[in-house]
Amino acid sequence: MIRPLPLPLLLGAAIGLLACGTAARAAPADTAAGFAKRTVDLPSPGAMFSGTGAATLNRDCTMCHSAGFIDRQPPLAAATWTAEVKKMKAIFGAPYAEADIPAIVDALLARQQAAK
Repeated sequence: MIRPLPLPLLLGAAIGLLACGTAARAAPADTAAGFAKRTVDLPSPGAMFSGTGAATLNRDCTMCHSAGFIDRQPPLAAATWTAEVKKMKAIFGAPYAEADIPAIVDALLARQQAAK
């Protein structure tokens, strides 16, 4: 049987965790809320496809992969690309329709041919 912990014990633990180290750290001087300013480098234009099959691959692949990542894959046969694209949908939950898989594979094969 699992028994819930008493409320005073839970509250005491939560307050203790929240208080840990707060006195030792001061907020950075550049902000009042304790957040430091940061800069972020966004992906270069190479992170999206251009050229052969770009519309299909940008719509269906770049939500998870950069164009460079896909372009660096070894040359694969149509059956292997089909298995990979189906795996992305079945295992990883890619949101494209099952009917879109042949077009995605065709676009991948066309890019592979263009790179030769």
